[in-house]
Amino acid sequence: MNHKEFFNILIGNPPPEVELEIEIKCREVKDLPDFAIKQYCLDLVKQVRLQDMLLMSALVRISETETELYRLERKLEQYKKENKLGLIGKLKYVLFGKSFKK
Repeated sequence: MNHKEFFNILIGNPPPEVELEIEIKCREVKDLPDFAIKQYCLDLVKQVRLQDMLLMSALVRISETETELYRLERKLEQYKKENKLGLIGKLKYVLFGKSFKK
């Protein structure tokens, strides 16, 4: 999910599939007998579905960001180990691999 899709969901512009689901639920509620209950339920259905979409997109975005951060941190640690060691440290790294202790 890119930034544009996330912010479209954030401001309340859901994808067409979600709008269709909302419309189907709204039509089901319109078949109820009392007008006040209908209007209240329509508003609730819309609000709940939009909140669900927002939470799902936020979780996906957080997950993607955390994954990228972890990957970059691992690369940085490996770079530091390989390039910032002294002569003895480099020899130990070459001879014993990544498992030696400082």
